[in-house]
Amino acid sequence: MLRITLPLQKQVTPVPTISRVAIIGGGFTGATLARLLALHGQYWPHEIVVFEPRAELGGGLAYDADDPSLRLNVAAHRMRAVPGDPQAFLRWLSNSGRLERDPGAMANGAIYARRADFAAFMAGQIQSFIDDGIVRHVRERAERICRRHGRWQIEGDGGASLQADVVVIATGHPPPTPPGELASGLSGDHRFIPHLARPDALRAIRQDDKVLVVGAGLTALDVLGALRARGHRAEITLVSRTGHLPQPQAAGDFAPHGDFLIGVPNTALSLLERVRFALEEVTEAGLPWQSVFEALRHQGQAIWRALPLLEQRRVLRHLRRRFEAHRFRMPPQIAELVEREGAAGRLRSCAGRIVAARPGRAEIAIDIATGPHGTVERHVAQWVIVATGPDHGNVISSQGCLAELEGVGLLTKDPRGLGIACDHDSRALARDGYPVEDLFVAGPLARGAFGELAGVPEIAAQAERIVQQILGMSFATTRTITIRSM
Repeated sequence: MLRITLPLQKQVTPVPTISRVAIIGGGFTGATLARLLALHGQYWPHEIVVFEPRAELGGGLAYDADDPSLRLNVAAHRMRAVPGDPQAFLRWLSNSGRLERDPGAMANGAIYARRADFAAFMAGQIQSFIDDGIVRHVRERAERICRRHGRWQIEGDGGASLQADVVVIATGHPPPTPPGELASGLSGDHRFIPHLARPDALRAIRQDDKVLVVGAGLTALDVLGALRARGHRAEITLVSRTGHLPQPQAAGDFAPHGDFLIGVPNTALSLLERVRFALEEVTEAGLPWQSVFEALRHQGQAIWRALPLLEQRRVLRHLRRRFEAHRFRMPPQIAELVEREGAAGRLRSCAGRIVAARPGRAEIAIDIATGPHGTVERHVAQWVIVATGPDHGNVISSQGCLAELEGVGLLTKDPRGLGIACDHDSRALARDGYPVEDLFVAGPLARGAFGELAGVPEIAAQAERIVQQILGMSFATTRTITIRSM
């Protein structure tokens, strides 16, 4: 590989060297990037382009949900979605009248809004820039991204084709990958729902149909809430390797507790010991344990960077599920539903591994290995739903445009299995290990580099940093040419 840095011709008035930015994905991450770029006023109309097949920007897979039973798992005052204005969403909820029309939003002394309301808020944040023509919304899925004459060529699945100087990959969470035993045993069976991307995925389930959900995280609890809101009353079984359900949010407001940045732990074991010590402290002080995990969230990126790759992998292998159950907590409304349904015997949680699935005429038989000695339990249900969460390890292969970039060496998988490899400036790492200066990775797909990058505040902060880098490139005094032999 050869890298040459050349000075640009001096001019009296700086002329932007970056004229068009293409953002692949228009969920929360993509819409935030587009809005922040537009606010700087340095782009001509249609020079900020967002490829997103949905009708509106800002919602994406996470928040584009019409079901009123689906709520944010974070209180509205903690949804710091707009940099510089942390209470913007809470203020909008009140001013728009949506809070008044949602009497069930208040719980545990805080507001847990509907996800559809947050999607509407984000759409409103970007809409004026679309109306003015500053941001162009291409309602297509990006099918191809390639290099052409020193620029990026992006082609959509509906015929759109344009060139850009910078590309930001912000496609968000990939779909889950069903366990192999389910994929092979239930392939083609309409009672097997491998992912919940379609809004009508649950519509055919009848009130008295038993349901087995593979997964026990927030996505699985979404299934529980959505089905019960539709009048479903039969037994629902959640199956996962550990059986750990998300923990509830604490009542009231509280400050983060614990300083993990003094003598930052550099092994998985030392991190675990520090967390346990902090939990003992808050227990003795009568504080909620959730305050420790809020501190971990705020300091998460610095903690993650201090861990060597081998220790990061140990954290993911041994501590990930337990951490996620405490980090990604369920809203009080769902916690109340879980307690009620469990007490009534209509909700079960099973720890184990699926070893076989056999479809019958009236029901599906699922064999689950439980316990260390391979004891197998048979469960029967009319429906099997996969809600294991996104498969970040296979995100590149799941999208043709990303697979093509990987094929030519301009994109690589994160070595931890958390998405796409990038540096701490969010630039994609090529096969040769060097960053691609004009290709960025934004949002959860960059978790491998940052660790904590799933919540709205963290994604908004990363988007702000990426925008500053792109703006800095626009008026650069030098240009680096990278010649790669892949």
